[in-house]
Amino acid sequence: PGWRGGGGAKVLNRPPLASGSCVATWGASFGGMAIETAPENSFAAVAESDAIWRQEASQERFDADAEASSLHSLLHGSSAAAVAAACAETSSSVRYDAACAAWPAAATADRQQLGGAIRQVVDALDAPHLKPSGIEKRLLGGTHAACLGLITLLNQMSALSPPTSGDTA
Repeated sequence: PGWRGGGGAKVLNRPPLASGSCVATWGASFGGMAIETAPENSFAAVAESDAIWRQEASQERFDADAEASSLHSLLHGSSAAAVAAACAETSSSVRYDAACAAWPAAATADRQQLGGAIRQVVDALDAPHLKPSGIEKRLLGGTHAACLGLITLLNQMSALSPPTSGDTA
């Protein structure tokens, strides 16, 4: 299954990949068998891609209310089940529970407080990928590892803005 041809060399029976595909390209040959090869992923190529992404991310306006809404959705709303599944998939449930416990104000803070704390972390770490809106989008798109960004965000919110014993909001 998946192979065609007879005799010696076998060729993968797959449709051609789109031009410029990041997944793989056809053409390499090893031992008479056509194989897929990944494109070169040099440090320079990764750095260039990262620079482009950072430039685009820096052009986005930080919306404290939207980020707070996304964080609330991730922690207690419609995306909470996706977070739980992703944490289970990545064996991170214990770390997630600890991160939530480290900054309990996330559950009760008003949107402006929450948005301010999120922005403080994103700015301090130069980490736009830690914005809850992006984390939520990646999680709902099936990227389970995005839950690790949520854990990092919560831990950093606690480290940069730890709640005091009198905090209720």
